[in-house]
Amino acid sequence: MNAEAILIKIEEDAKEAAARIAGEARVKAEALTAASREKIEGMHKAALSQAERDAAEMEQRMLRMAELDDRKALLGKKRALIDETFVKAGELLLAAPAAQRRALFLGRIAACAGGTETLSVGALGADWFDGNFLTDANAALAAVGKPAGLTLAADRRPDCAGVVLTQSGAEIHCTLDAFLEEARADMEQPVATELFGEP
Repeated sequence: MNAEAILIKIEEDAKEAAARIAGEARVKAEALTAASREKIEGMHKAALSQAERDAAEMEQRMLRMAELDDRKALLGKKRALIDETFVKAGELLLAAPAAQRRALFLGRIAACAGGTETLSVGALGADWFDGNFLTDANAALAAVGKPAGLTLAADRRPDCAGVVLTQSGAEIHCTLDAFLEEARADMEQPVATELFGEP
């Protein structure tokens, strides 16, 4: 074999090897492209799926927050209506006949006083108070076995309906506000049931 034939053979072998390598490279490139495409599609599907889950969770959170806001608003309205009911009850108490309010305050004094306090009369709705009230209050205390030593303060209590008992800096409020506050603790739930039909 001469040199030219050898060179031709080497060139042909090189071309075949190059074609084979190029073919293999093309197959590998196509496989890599397909794998990449498949991976990208998988990642895309996973991202879409995660986005759908996130959106559903966010929607649920927003719905729960909206429901909570609605419940808070409704509770606020109910609370305002209950407050209004007790304000109206206070107005009705203040408008009750003087004899009924007088009896209420005498009963509160008998229940709450120790018997040696200074009694201050409130300036609001004081038509129930007369010259015999202190005597009657001491008599009510004596009737329940307490000292009958209440004394009357010279000044009226402003913005107060009822009496305030004072001794050594301590005060006992026998007022319509105190009575309502006490009653509210026991009556708020029944009032809510009556107003809203809720237990």
